[in-house]
Amino acid sequence: MKIEEHVSLKKKTTMRIGGLARYYAELHTKEDIEEAVRFAHGKNLPLIVLGSGSNTIFADGVIEGLVTRIVADRVILSPSKDEAVGHIAVEAGKILASLINELAAENLDLSPLTGIPGTVGGALFGNAGQGPKGTWIDRFVKSIEFFWQGKWQILRKEQCEFGYRESLFKKLATPPIIWSVTLSIPARSKEELKAEIEHLIQKRIDTQPHLKTAGSCFKAVDGIPAWKLIDAAGLRGTKIGDIQIAEKHANFLLNIGEATFEDAKKIVEKVQKSVPEKLEVEMRFIEKNGVSAF
Repeated sequence: MKIEEHVSLKKKTTMRIGGLARYYAELHTKEDIEEAVRFAHGKNLPLIVLGSGSNTIFADGVIEGLVTRIVADRVILSPSKDEAVGHIAVEAGKILASLINELAAENLDLSPLTGIPGTVGGALFGNAGQGPKGTWIDRFVKSIEFFWQGKWQILRKEQCEFGYRESLFKKLATPPIIWSVTLSIPARSKEELKAEIEHLIQKRIDTQPHLKTAGSCFKAVDGIPAWKLIDAAGLRGTKIGDIQIAEKHANFLLNIGEATFEDAKKIVEKVQKSVPEKLEVEMRFIEKNGVSAF
């Protein structure tokens, strides 16, 4: 495992905000994960796992921690006696969009997750899906392998405490490092899948911004999409510095120039003060000490 120092994090996040990682490493193997944990523990620093950076921003300045990215991305398709279902094992660094397309070529339907950015590991961590009443990745999960408290462990789906944008992994004070997942995927024809994937991609293009953004900022409240509550508070289009609440979708924050971490924090705080309902932050805002701001 190669550990680099003072690596720019701005280009490793889709919102293009952030300073430098005191230490940075890309993890290819289980041994790399164990070594990274030992290194961070030895330095008494937090270990931060970054997927594709599609829902995370970092503070400006130096992040005093070890920022890691799992790049292992193998997909193993297992033989199945049931022609209606396919069973696969996927490593956490696999880009979700690539997985959806690869499975479609095998007549396997993960299309409900089309358009969701990021890695498989990140999707599992936050139980990524389509809206508060939509389909979530936990629907397809059989088991997850992860490293936590010095041990490799495997949990079945029902042990993972999945909920709306939640999982056991997200709830724990010291988050586990997800390594791989086994999925059970229903079969569907290539032709149907191609049409469905194209439809869902176009829907995202029509309804969501695709500039320097980190996706949905806030969670829904009692099934009400956060954008409706933000819109009702008259905040659509609001700017602080170079951060703007998107005109196209009010639950998206845009970096319209050279936005700072403080700009982003201020606009989140403004939204939380202006909306009567309690809005929980879905994005990760990582402070200089490696701790989440919200």
